[in-house]
Amino acid sequence: MKKVKNTSFIFLIALFVISACNTQINNTRITDINYLLDSLEIIYAPDKRVSLWNISISESSGKISLSGELDKAVTYNAIEEVITNKYPDVENKIQLLPEGGNKQIVTGLINNSVANLRSDSRHSSEIVTQVLLGTPIRVLKRENDWYLVQTPNKYIAWVDYQALVIIDEKELSNYKQSEKIIYNLQYGFSYSEPDDKSQVVTDLVLGCILPVSSANAEFYQVQYPDKRIAWVKKDEVLDAAEVFNKTIVEEDLVKTAKRFLGIPYLWGGASSKAIDCSGFTSNVYFMSGTLLQRDASQQTKYGEEITSTYDYRNLKPGDLLFYGRKASDSLPERVTHVAMYIGDTEFIHASGKVRINSINSTRNNFIPEYVPRFVRTVRIIGASDEGIEQISENAFYKEIIE
Repeated sequence: MKKVKNTSFIFLIALFVISACNTQINNTRITDINYLLDSLEIIYAPDKRVSLWNISISESSGKISLSGELDKAVTYNAIEEVITNKYPDVENKIQLLPEGGNKQIVTGLINNSVANLRSDSRHSSEIVTQVLLGTPIRVLKRENDWYLVQTPNKYIAWVDYQALVIIDEKELSNYKQSEKIIYNLQYGFSYSEPDDKSQVVTDLVLGCILPVSSANAEFYQVQYPDKRIAWVKKDEVLDAAEVFNKTIVEEDLVKTAKRFLGIPYLWGGASSKAIDCSGFTSNVYFMSGTLLQRDASQQTKYGEEITSTYDYRNLKPGDLLFYGRKASDSLPERVTHVAMYIGDTEFIHASGKVRINSINSTRNNFIPEYVPRFVRTVRIIGASDEGIEQISENAFYKEIIE
């Protein structure tokens, strides 16, 4: 009997040793896989604002598995090649969005004059950007009353389902073939009848896109993505095709920018109701047919650098001035603000409200605190970069432009 007990004890010790060894092996493998994932993340998803990377690694009963979500097939394939080829027994549960494997680029249209896009799927979360009526959207997934979406400049965020209309391939084709207009006032309305004394259907802001159904002498009849019918004054709109294909003219940029004067600042704002610094520059360039990246720290990466000193002598209207912190031996560069040069030493920007200030220290509207914060000036006009697109050449807008 004593011998049996000793044998059982030895067996338990052996199991413990084997289990400990397996745990150690798995821990080593998990560390290695995490290192490989970190390396792939740097390559394929360095900016989480425009690339979805939600990957986790877990172990259960000695089995290692990967789970999470990605938005790009190239990223998914890279993980497959690097991770699962090296560790073929690792279970890959990563989901490639959009849900259902929909290959259609544009699967939704914004249905509100201005839709708030948030960092998380709740109304109390931060507004990270806004998109305007008629903007083509890629829907990645739905979670309760929220959609995770991607905008034409690749920004990924959450929007309330009521601000968006899902469209299928046939509806998208019909929308593409329709004549479209862009609202050209900072603020206005559409009406239930071709009469500005009739019931308001919704408000409108600069840049809202609507398809035309019919017209009379003074009004266009338009249709919202949710099929509501309304009327918009002809003298308050532009032909969308002309805007989408517009060539940038310095004077037009300045004229558009000054129309925003006095509009209040809103973090994440990107409309003529309220706006932040990069939302402002994005709106100005949009009305000249050019799509910029969303945030100042993204916009500063594209275009031709003109100067890194606070000097106006070589600047042209439309150049973007970036502020924040220059890189040093101990700290990386950090861009937090953007303004647009308008000539005569002055720039326009959203800070508290949209206002005009000067680079020239002898002017009354000079801001001395901005001098040490200056990082660089970048020229957008004439630049050819992936982060600066003609609207008509953008993958999303090409899906709605005939």
